[in-house]
Amino acid sequence: MHMGVGIYLGLVGSGLVTAFVLTKLLKGIKLI
Repeated sequence: MHMGVGIYLGLVGSGLVTAFVLTKLLKGIKLI
């Protein structure tokens, strides 16, 4: 494993989590 690969995967993972949370918030706002 190259060090850059781990950092890249970490960024992608956090990006996916952020996108998931944002979509959840947007859906919640639309329901109100």
